[in-house]
Amino acid sequence: MDNNETLSQINQALSVTLDPRISNEVRQNALQYLEQIKTDYNAPQYGFSLADDFSQPTAVRYYGLQLLEYAVKYRWGKYDTKQSDQLRYWIKCLAGGIRVQDELYIRNKIAQLWVEVAKRCWGDEWMDMDSLLVTLWEKAFEEKGFVNKVFVLYVLETLSEDICNREDTSAGLRLEVLGAALNEIMIPNGLYEEHMSTRGTSAEVRAGKEGWLVRMTSYFATLVKEIHIGSRDANFQDLNLVAIKALNALKPTLAWISLKALQEIRCIDCLFVPFLTSDRSLQSAAVEAMYSLLSRPYSAHFHDNWLALVHEAMLPERIEMISNAYRDTSSSVLDGRDEVAYTLQKKMSEHLSVLADAVALHPQLTQDLDMPAFFTLLAGVLSSKSLIVSIPVLHSWTKLLAVQDTAVIDFISQALATLLEICSARLLNYEALPEDSDDPMVQFLYDDFDTMPERHAFLGNYRRYCITVIETISRQRPLEALEHVLDRTKQMLAEGPYSAARGYDRTSHVKTSLQHLEFEAQYTVVSSVLKGLVRWETDVSTLPEDSNLQSRAEQDRARASQLLQQWCSSVFDNPIDDPEVAGHVVVLISTMLRNNDYATDFVLYMIEKLLGMRIPDDPALDIYSEAVKGFETQRVMELQRLGAVYANDLLAVYPSIEAQINGLTEAHASDPRIVWAYRSLLFIIQHRATTVSADVRQERLQVTIQPVVAAWQDPALQASFASFESFCKTMGLDQLPDFYQQHRFAVVQDWGAQHLDEAGQTTQADIKNRGDLLPLRSTKALLAASTEKMPEGSEEHEIACAIWAPTLPVILPTLLQMIRNAQAYNNPLNWSHLPDELQYVVRRTLQDRFWQSGISNETKDEFYARVSGSKMSYEGFASTVRGTLRNVREQAYHILYLMTKFEEQFYGLPEFADPLAHALFDDAEYLSANHLNALVNLTTGLVQRCPPHHRARFLPPLLTRFFTTLDTKITTEWQSIIQVTVQNGGDEENLSEEMRQESVLRQLTFATVSFVAFLIDRSQPHSSRSAGKPNISELVLSDSAILEPLLLFCTHALRVRDTRSSSTICRLFTLMIPSFTADTPPAPQVRDFISTEVLKACISSLNEPYFADMQRDLASLIALIVSLYSPLTSTPSEILASLPEMSAERVAKDVKKICGAANARAQRALVLELLKGVRGVSIYEAGRIEREVGAEKKGKNGVQARFMEVEHNGLAEGREVGLEDVGGLFGDA
Repeated sequence: MDNNETLSQINQALSVTLDPRISNEVRQNALQYLEQIKTDYNAPQYGFSLADDFSQPTAVRYYGLQLLEYAVKYRWGKYDTKQSDQLRYWIKCLAGGIRVQDELYIRNKIAQLWVEVAKRCWGDEWMDMDSLLVTLWEKAFEEKGFVNKVFVLYVLETLSEDICNREDTSAGLRLEVLGAALNEIMIPNGLYEEHMSTRGTSAEVRAGKEGWLVRMTSYFATLVKEIHIGSRDANFQDLNLVAIKALNALKPTLAWISLKALQEIRCIDCLFVPFLTSDRSLQSAAVEAMYSLLSRPYSAHFHDNWLALVHEAMLPERIEMISNAYRDTSSSVLDGRDEVAYTLQKKMSEHLSVLADAVALHPQLTQDLDMPAFFTLLAGVLSSKSLIVSIPVLHSWTKLLAVQDTAVIDFISQALATLLEICSARLLNYEALPEDSDDPMVQFLYDDFDTMPERHAFLGNYRRYCITVIETISRQRPLEALEHVLDRTKQMLAEGPYSAARGYDRTSHVKTSLQHLEFEAQYTVVSSVLKGLVRWETDVSTLPEDSNLQSRAEQDRARASQLLQQWCSSVFDNPIDDPEVAGHVVVLISTMLRNNDYATDFVLYMIEKLLGMRIPDDPALDIYSEAVKGFETQRVMELQRLGAVYANDLLAVYPSIEAQINGLTEAHASDPRIVWAYRSLLFIIQHRATTVSADVRQERLQVTIQPVVAAWQDPALQASFASFESFCKTMGLDQLPDFYQQHRFAVVQDWGAQHLDEAGQTTQADIKNRGDLLPLRSTKALLAASTEKMPEGSEEHEIACAIWAPTLPVILPTLLQMIRNAQAYNNPLNWSHLPDELQYVVRRTLQDRFWQSGISNETKDEFYARVSGSKMSYEGFASTVRGTLRNVREQAYHILYLMTKFEEQFYGLPEFADPLAHALFDDAEYLSANHLNALVNLTTGLVQRCPPHHRARFLPPLLTRFFTTLDTKITTEWQSIIQVTVQNGGDEENLSEEMRQESVLRQLTFATVSFVAFLIDRSQPHSSRSAGKPNISELVLSDSAILEPLLLFCTHALRVRDTRSSSTICRLFTLMIPSFTADTPPAPQVRDFISTEVLKACISSLNEPYFADMQRDLASLIALIVSLYSPLTSTPSEILASLPEMSAERVAKDVKKICGAANARAQRALVLELLKGVRGVSIYEAGRIEREVGAEKKGKNGVQARFMEVEHNGLAEGREVGLEDVGGLFGDA
């Protein structure tokens, strides 16, 4: 078949693929033919013939370019010099022949081919590339218009990105040559002449004197001038677009080029030229380029050049330009929602943020600058009604406030009042305000962020910065800040609708009402000021005692104490009936009392007032009643904190305090949480009071805990949990099958809408009461009271050890049985005897309802309100069953953790580790993922607190069972999610549930991965040695019983669809792999496993589009395995050679290169080049559409991406199109 016939067939096949009337079978055959042509020996010639034929349709020419692209990317290494020269010649011909009328994507594809060839031979075989680019650049406008300039700009931009900024494989293989060549053609003449004297014997690649930095900036300045005066015949839009393309081409170079070069060409001058025009899109592009330059990491090596560039950007006339542009765009942004102007404001804010950060880092910059104007502009941008415009500058203020240099501190001081006012006002919980609010800030938020989770994440960062600013101001100006916020809070309590007399109505209580949100914000302000005050007191405590500053500080401290005391006293002048507000007030009073040294009478008076606060409950009002319970919980917690600080004072009036607390426990007898919290308060007072001898305290506390100990000693309790059947009977769960059948749970679809009858409510109350009767809450409360914030070795800690040590062997056997049985209820085998419909009901009963940040489409408060409103429904009944089981598990977990604080008494128990491991993990895999997080946290605590001399005995059974169980659970759940996703195919009805399950599983996976990091990180304090005992990482990496399941889990975690977890595991493997180069066991066995299974997992992940963003990490891990283990074992080479179309000779050659590579990037590039044939998609092709120079990236802009961290769950991610099954890579399919 001759060439013309083949070209004709290609044309016909392309026509078939584009004709909607053609059958799918014929179209698929045509597509298959077009794919096969790419591997034809003459494919490059076909490609050039098609692409160079202007009579062909654009789609045909583009396919021709694709044929050339395939030849360059995938067959270049197989061509001899003559063939590669011919390819290069064809691409040069195509570049020289581009026309104005050619589609942009045709011109861009030719530019991409140019870059691909350059990455493979420029600087070695291809030495005149720069000369060719200069020739194209200098073509007259009348002959080519803008197309040659745009072509060259695209080539330069892509070269700069691929060689310097991206992890490009082809560029990485020749990084030293390409990097030197690119630098040589970019730098200006002055720097080039310096470079000539030091570059040695390397060949010349540069054409002309100017260098591309000068050419690009000069051309850009010329374009902007013509835009300004309108002298060019070309229309304004073309000039504007080309100018922006010039900036976009310049931007990647600004991220790496020598700062001296930028100073030489006066780059900052050039970038400010657009501000002489009124073109906002041009100004945006210029500011973005400036940000790329000025946000480069600071290096002391380039200190002078860096300072000079920043100084140029901060010259008074330039700050005025930015200020004028910001002012001119404000009205169109606020009133007209002009998107171009809004984009410019966001970019200017980021630019100002970089300048402000530079001032914070180098205050000497302020010399000869108009700093009042600069700080005025910063304050103005901070006050923007758009929080996304405001936040970069807000973040910078947190840094500026820490500056102590006198050059700027006066300017900052003048802004403190404004900062305090703005940051205080913006602590309002904006996401709780309705979307139709008239507040411009709310309108901007709903415009900027599509979903509630995004707004939640962004506002969380914004509030955090506001709080930092307020704390810092309070630290610097404590009296002014304190007086201001206390007066404001006092006014709100006196005038706000927080009592019945001033308009509070419990029947309409809503936590998200504006009056609640305003007081909540003010509460946060006061809390922040109090934290700042504590830091100020720490600062002044280091002053010399005989100094004037110390004397002044003492006066200020006395004044601050007086202000706080006056405010505390005044609070009770105005009654508070709102439980939300009352809870905030209690916390503030507690904080003030604990952080200041007040007279005993005043402290006792305030504690008596707190004990005497009464807010009546009204169970008929669900939302209000929940708020009252919240207040009571908050109050008793704060009283416990006060009891620990003022134990001696309270012990002196103990009978009075005890009487009041007894009254409160009687009033709340129906709520065991509150009852035991108040009893713990009495325990704390007796335990922490140092005015009584240790022996007396121990005797009294022994009496206090005796009823709890007796409950655990009760044979009836022990028998109740001896078996699963007795557990169910004790908890009232044995009656559930009959109850479910009688109430027809299996046929009711909407459990939330079906109300329980009286018998159902009785059964529900019975199950809850049975759970409350267990001695778990009382034990947990007293253990917490014994150990909370108790330093080891203190007298109080010794007392706690003495009173609890004899009880641990009494409590633990039954406690472990409770855990085992509560977990066993989730095991389907334990109710497999039930009919299918009842098994379905049990499964549904065990399905949790919970609010998930990043997933739920309602606020947390709305979720809790919905749950609270369904208590008396079938769903409420199921929630009671779940809650009772969860309470047993998690309270038992908490008790175990509290016991670890008695280290020797707990870890020294004989033959305890195995029963503990079995109780915790035998049925743990049947728990839902969100419940397993609590188990991961407990295990972390158990390991962390284990004394070094008990580790070898205690940890192996625990960690072995932990990793075996978690590996099974996590691997199974991920397989299930992937299967369900494929089956549903993105069905919207199931999407929310899938996202919820996947999000929770991501959290569990990362928690477990983080635990691995905790175990093997040798730098952590918990990993320290003691008396010759191994640290934790040494124990884990040397004990085969632990290491085997840990490595299996890590290998499986490499393949989970969670980039955060997988990338962390990659890093952890790089820490572990060097540990197994020895010849002594278990190193050889582990080395073989890693060289086989871990290497396979890495290669398999490279084969999937989902892991495209991880290819850098995966390639690094593969390179490490190959470079460290290939000299010791042939296994890595054998695995690589087993891949499709991979010869042993090629593997041996590339393994040798990897082992001898000079740096990590070169190793990665070699690995990716070796595995190019099995990679499902290259690292920069996944999801990428053909790029246009200057095109905006899809997704969130820079400010949103920087200040919003949200977990994105793309359920369609990772589908393999046109790929063999992963198992086929290793001959397993």
